[in-house]
Amino acid sequence: MQTRHIFQRYVVLPGLLAIFSMGVFVLHTSATSVDQLSSDIENKQAEIDGIRHKIDQYQDKIIKAEQQQQSLSNELSILENRVQKTQLDIQSAQLSIDKIELEMNKTREEILVAEQQIIEARSMISLVLKELYRVDDAGPIEVLFGHDVFSDFFDQVQYLETLQDDLSLTLERIETLSAQLTSQQEQQTEQKDRLVSMREELQKTKLKLDQEKAAKDSLLAVAANSEAQFGLLLRELSEERQYIQTQIFRLQEELNQRIDEGDEQAQELIGPTILSWPVSGPIITATFHDPTYPFRHLFEHSGLDMAVPYGTQVRAAAPGYVAWALTGRSYGNYIMIIHANGIATLYAHLSQMDVKADQFVERGQPIGKSGGIPGTPGAGLSTGAHLHFETREDGIPVNPYSYLVNE
Repeated sequence: MQTRHIFQRYVVLPGLLAIFSMGVFVLHTSATSVDQLSSDIENKQAEIDGIRHKIDQYQDKIIKAEQQQQSLSNELSILENRVQKTQLDIQSAQLSIDKIELEMNKTREEILVAEQQIIEARSMISLVLKELYRVDDAGPIEVLFGHDVFSDFFDQVQYLETLQDDLSLTLERIETLSAQLTSQQEQQTEQKDRLVSMREELQKTKLKLDQEKAAKDSLLAVAANSEAQFGLLLRELSEERQYIQTQIFRLQEELNQRIDEGDEQAQELIGPTILSWPVSGPIITATFHDPTYPFRHLFEHSGLDMAVPYGTQVRAAAPGYVAWALTGRSYGNYIMIIHANGIATLYAHLSQMDVKADQFVERGQPIGKSGGIPGTPGAGLSTGAHLHFETREDGIPVNPYSYLVNE
């Protein structure tokens, strides 16, 4: 019985050699493709590392500039470095996207390799079984008389034994790769999710770049490209914020007096103060005390910037009395509304103001229209079309998210 198996393996030799050689060629070709993708991924990572080094250099320049005395030239330098840094951020993000796509391609290629190996292994097994079945009737004399040297027969049998072992190892490897196939596909799905998230962040970074470029233009326009005008701007910014804070105290005392005296409209303000969104569907481009705010070196960002198209209807966030509708250097056209419980709201960079001081407004009542495009009337110190919205508690800016609710 053992001799019969030896004869069978010997007869199968030509077919096995052809199949095995074909399998090696396919795997070698696929491996070359995977190796090339691996090299591309490494090169892409090297590009990302190089750009990140430059980003760190610009960040250092920004920090050093922020530590220097305020001047127009220094502020412009800060904004220019922020522009350059953000442009590099965009390049880095795009390269990261390219890298993820390469990783996805590599994963797909590896899956194809595994699938091809499975096909080849099954084909080899199928052909071996057919050959074994075909030589079931082959006799030892028929095999032995085909060789001049008897030892040559045993050498080839030994080779077949080695080939058999190699085939067994290959089959084991194929089984392992087959088990990994599902895991690779799951990793590819995760990579796709990362890619979608990365592209969303890239869009936000591009928007940020536009804002920083606009911030530089806006500062040049407001300061009239003059160090003297810049110094005047700084003083007016400080005075504007101080004026708002002191006036709020006075107006809130007057409001409390109206409530105590039974004023009919003032009675509507009794109860907790809840704020509705002043515009519909905004994109938040700067948050409360946002560390990335372009003018942060001049003043802390004291509210939310809500990106909306120029001329969007702005509505009162809650019932209250209009404190004023004024024009300032920083806020441009802006409206302040006094509510109950020490709460006040401010709406800035308006292209149109439709209410006046001491006017009572209901929740959701139109009070003006958004603006903010640098160079347009009422824009003030702005980076683009948006509404700047503040919430103040006893005159001090607080995070509007603490009061805003979705309706």
